[in-house]
Amino acid sequence: MKTRGILICIMAMMMLSCIKEKQETNEYQTYVIEKGSHQSAHEYGKMSIDSILNFNVIFDSSAIYQDKQDENAKDVNKLFGMSDCGIMHHMNSARIGWRWYKGNLELFGYSYSNAKREIVKIGSFHINTALRCQITCATGKYIFDVNGKKVETKRSCNIEEYYLLYPYFGGDETAPHRIKIKIAYLEKTQ
Repeated sequence: MKTRGILICIMAMMMLSCIKEKQETNEYQTYVIEKGSHQSAHEYGKMSIDSILNFNVIFDSSAIYQDKQDENAKDVNKLFGMSDCGIMHHMNSARIGWRWYKGNLELFGYSYSNAKREIVKIGSFHINTALRCQITCATGKYIFDVNGKKVETKRSCNIEEYYLLYPYFGGDETAPHRIKIKIAYLEKTQ
């Protein structure tokens, strides 16, 4: 019960710090991380996804950034994904991660399994291009797929109760400028 109260407080604070643009292009929703912030605004809610999360994403030139401190250049930002096992996402979760690194947009499988973080590079991709993404919660593993490139990380549970996790910038640093990411959540497997 105490964990649920902490989760509600954290969600309320995150929702106050960001803006979610209401403009939609086709089925895409634009998520904005304002300069100096970590999160985009979003709604929380439990969901049923039959263990598969499908979405398309488009990064524009606002995904190009320079870290303030060189040691943060390898930090991975969070794009979209879900908590897992009915508990907080720093215990069990699966997300696609991203960063702008050495002139490339790099995407990652980014997960927690029993509070142990695992980050595996999926590949480099182009901005201003629709990327087809899928996260599958399978027995003992998460499978991340971006445009047919796949990686896996460990999964420690098999409980199908989730909440969505939306764009987040950082590690240590906040967004150096306004970042816009378009995401189309697809309810059914493509």
